[in-house]
Order: sequence, then C-alpha cells, then structure tokens
Amino acid sequence: MSSINDMPDHARIWVYQGNRPFSDQEKEVISTQLKQFTDQWAAHGRQLAATFSIEKDQFIVLAVDESQHQASGCSIDASVHVIQHIEQQTALTLLDRSAVAYMVDDEVNVRPFTQIKQAVVDGEIKQDTVIFNNAVQNAAEWKQSWKQQAADSWLKRYFA
Repeated sequence: MSSINDMPDHARIWVYQGNRPFSDQEKEVISTQLKQFTDQWAAHGRQLAATFSIEKDQFIVLAVDESQHQASGCSIDASVHVIQHIEQQTALTLLDRSAVAYMVDDEVNVRPFTQIKQAVVDGEIKQDTVIFNNAVQNAAEWKQSWKQQAADSWLKRYFA
C-alpha cells in the first residue's frame, strides 16, 4: 500500500468527514477495515491500486490509481458499503455531506452548512480560517486544495 501523497495526481479521491474526532479505538477499527478492503478492492475481477489515509483524526481519504484499471460503479458502491459498515461499528457519521469542517486553534470544528454564514458573522470563521474542501476529486486537487483559506473557498461570498 502506498501513501496518499505517493499516488499520481490523476488518482481518484474520496474524502469522508467524521462528525467528531476518531478515538484511538475507532482509528484501529477504521484502519483494519480499510486495509482489508483496499487489499482486496477490485473492479470486474481486477485488483485496484488503492490506499487510504486517516487525516486530522477526523477524515478518511480513500484513493485509487485508475491508470491500471478504473473503479466501476459496483466497486465504488463497495467502498461506500465499507464506509457504512465503519459507521455502524463506530457510531460515527461519515457520509453526511451537509456539514462543513474548518480549523479553529488546531482543532477541526464541524457545523451544519446552514450555520456557516452565522459562524462567519460571529467571527468564528475568518478569511484566513482553514476550510476543508471534501469535494476534491483527484490526488492533485487533494494535495493543492483540500485545505483552503475561507477567503479562497466558496465561503468568500460571506466576506464581501
């Protein structure tokens, strides 16, 4: 298994954000499940070149280098099923795309999307606050723009 940072820029990326930090026990469960999964992840019977990473104790990043073989719809569904299984084992929420994560004092904060404008108004999120862009699609985007300053992200409209 290679590191996410060793994946080629075109490698496909999925970011799953936890609703809270992972405990040490949960990180062990996540690592065990994803190691087993990525070691046998296949599309149409062909092994996929895949890896995963736990970032900031609150994000799971799954990557596959599709230059050898592309992930199929069924194989992508299988990856979502393993994430759902992790949710069931840990009571984490990992598939909620309606929450926004950002850094405050070296800690990841998560708020519902509907509360983000108010967080800007209240000064909790400033122009230089790091926002996590979980919509990145490949390793190049992940390396360059997973972490963005709020003023350079979709939040910039709130600072005008």
